[in-house]
Amino acid sequence: MLFTKPTEENVIAVLSLIVWTLLLLVYVQYAWLAMSLGKRGEGGTIVLREILVQMLKSARQTAFATILSFIGISLIIGDGVITPAISILSAVEGMLLIPVFKETGEKTIILVAALIAIALFAVQKKGTEKVAGVFGPLMLLWFLSLTAIGIASIVHVPAVLKAINPYHALHFLFTESGGGIAGFFVLSEVILCATGGEAIYADMGHLGREPIVKAWYFVSAALVINYLGQEAFVIRHPDAKNVLFEMIFNHAHFLYIPFLILSIMATVIASQTMISGMFSIVYQGITTRIMPMFKVDYASIERRSQIYIGFVNWFLLAAVIYIMFVFKKSANLATAYGLAVTGTMMLTGIMMTWIFILQKQYVRASIACFVMLITTAFMVSNTYKIPHGGYYWSIIIAAIPFGIIFSPKIQKHSHHISSIPCSRTISLSP
Repeated sequence: MLFTKPTEENVIAVLSLIVWTLLLLVYVQYAWLAMSLGKRGEGGTIVLREILVQMLKSARQTAFATILSFIGISLIIGDGVITPAISILSAVEGMLLIPVFKETGEKTIILVAALIAIALFAVQKKGTEKVAGVFGPLMLLWFLSLTAIGIASIVHVPAVLKAINPYHALHFLFTESGGGIAGFFVLSEVILCATGGEAIYADMGHLGREPIVKAWYFVSAALVINYLGQEAFVIRHPDAKNVLFEMIFNHAHFLYIPFLILSIMATVIASQTMISGMFSIVYQGITTRIMPMFKVDYASIERRSQIYIGFVNWFLLAAVIYIMFVFKKSANLATAYGLAVTGTMMLTGIMMTWIFILQKQYVRASIACFVMLITTAFMVSNTYKIPHGGYYWSIIIAAIPFGIIFSPKIQKHSHHISSIPCSRTISLSP
């Protein structure tokens, strides 16, 4: 939903918000601060809890930190349901710009997206190692394509480069130019650019910190350039709806179908990262005795970090397909997206700040606190989405894993579970 008119001034201001959201929330909070807090090479909310609890002396503080981590775990699992759905749906919707598919019905789009999701989840048990070799080249091609089309669009409206200056973002938020309270709620849409930050941190044990951070330098540059290009396109075509695909269609019509296919592949790979992150989170929950002893399979003999949890896989698939059919369009899903993401980011910020203070790293603690306040502002702005399904899908879905964690049966047998070697729940896939 548009909160402000797409004038050049407003477009540059919102673009400035996007650029600095990427920098502060993904790079500073996750790629720098959070990824410096690992344990056994693992990352995520559960790891933050483990680090924090070891430094606390008060039982009340330990209980509070534990509750925060449980809420964070639950919210990111809720996020893990919505992210693949919105990513795959938005990519498939790009086929509507192809003349022969222009009249494709809504149900057909959903069916194609659902089939792609089924195929993605169906191959999880075999592990991603066998196809990981093509992931890198495909994603490199994807981000190079985003960069190229972004530059091609920026050339027409070079004024968008002013968005790199944070003044435009701050001026928009704190003056009447942003439309007052309406300008503040723009943040609920801007947060979409930072999705996946928590997932890459949770997936640190799967890929390793160094490859993720190095890749982020290239990815962030490609994203910023493409966002600059998209906003340049919006200034020239204020009625554009599916901006990225319309931009490609306008600038390189003959490359549209290859780009569409590439975008679908890229969203599948991006969804794979989220799924792997979910496996890592639940696995950490099992090994720290806060989640049921689900059967865990190693999907790779060479890489023991390649794991597969059947219950999580099929639960996510069922939920993804269900919300595809409920929301029908990626634009509708976007209105329900954000509460889980910002809630998780805020809780991560609180725990990181607490850890850095206890470690007497006051500079990092100050930066973590500053970013945490920013994520809090994003979360407040997302309360706008509650009437549009944000409450139902972000909170109710998150309540499922939260209920599992606090299941009386789990609590009753916690002492018994802690005495069972984790290896008994793990088998090697053939």
